[in-house]
Amino acid sequence: MIDQAGQLDRRITIQSFGTTTDDFGEVVKSFTTLANVWAKVEEKRGNEGEDGNQLVATKRVEFFIRYRSDINEQMRITYNNETYKIEAILNADSRKAFQKIVTRWAD
Repeated sequence: MIDQAGQLDRRITIQSFGTTTDDFGEVVKSFTTLANVWAKVEEKRGNEGEDGNQLVATKRVEFFIRYRSDINEQMRITYNNETYKIEAILNADSRKAFQKIVTRWAD
């Protein structure tokens, strides 16, 4: 949880999914940077499991940021050269000053 804004001491990038058209008229799907924001980062747990015939390592990370109305679960977060899929966005307090973003990183 966040007690004060000084706990937002890590820089993260929120990316949104979009489509563009390249020079040949082809539609290209890609992620673009929506915002670079300060965050508190809490690593929760990691585990391994099978996905098909492959062993996959996953970990859950929670990011706490100042409230934003323009993010959703189709976006992703990059932090320390790793990419995290957003699973849930929750209000971290009753005043909507902060948000908790629950993410998953999969190897």
